[in-house]
Amino acid sequence: MSGAGSGGYRIDASGMDGEAGKLDQAGNDVGAIRKAVEDHMCYSQDALGGSDSCPAYDNFAATWQSEAKTLEAALHELADKVGISQRNYQGADHDTIVALHSAGANDGLTTMPAPAAAHPGTTSPTPGARPPSLADFD
Repeated sequence: MSGAGSGGYRIDASGMDGEAGKLDQAGNDVGAIRKAVEDHMCYSQDALGGSDSCPAYDNFAATWQSEAKTLEAALHELADKVGISQRNYQGADHDTIVALHSAGANDGLTTMPAPAAAHPGTTSPTPGARPPSLADFD
């Protein structure tokens, strides 16, 4: 939040954009690492140290791929949610400014409704509502 020197208190949501970008890039990096270490080779039973080693490696590789996919998706989801939060903060900031300007107009009371939002027909998310997650999609 910034102080009165900038004309009042406002949420500085611009920093959130950078953090969302970092999370998104981290998701891309995990995806690249996952693809780089995908198991494409077939090993003989003895190549990894005996008949028990090959199944153990296969289990490890399958689990690694699954976890890497989960981590990649989670990082991208977090980036999306930070972006949604940024837009919600900016929208709330704008709505508050409009309401305050309306309340202070002509330094008198009015029975007129507050001006409409900048983009009529759009709706704000319900305050406190959870945005959609990966689990909401097929």
